[in-house]
Amino acid sequence: MRGLVRPARALLSRPGASTGQPSGGAPATAGSYAVGATRRPAGTIVPGLDNTILSFRLIAILAAQLFDFSTFVVMVQRHGIRAELNPLVVSSFHASGLLGLLAAKLVLVAFVGGVIILLGRQTSPIHVPSRLATFITVLAVLAGVFGGWTNAITI
Repeated sequence: MRGLVRPARALLSRPGASTGQPSGGAPATAGSYAVGATRRPAGTIVPGLDNTILSFRLIAILAAQLFDFSTFVVMVQRHGIRAELNPLVVSSFHASGLLGLLAAKLVLVAFVGGVIILLGRQTSPIHVPSRLATFITVLAVLAGVFGGWTNAITI
């Protein structure tokens, strides 16, 4: 037990330990270690995505998916459901109608948005989560724009 207490005393007796400053008295920086801070070498602390970027991503996904849905509604009004080529959408339309498809679209946007938020807020020294969040965002926006574009061509 005594061996476990000694390092804690040595850490607290270090100059600047109670203030979170390194032993030189200088303020703690990204490369230095403060008491209770995660120990990482200098230069590997990567902040999560900015809230502005996350908001922009979520708005872009929502806009693209609403573009797809709105062009789908116009296409179905003009040509009927037979104009839709996606069998999953056709069977969902027959099962629950437009409100069911809208609810499914919004749940999908919320799920993808939640994943992007979780990935965008994590920190990693190799940027994998934020790059994955970017990839998912681009994929979701492209899917919405492509769906809306194909619906618009049919209209």
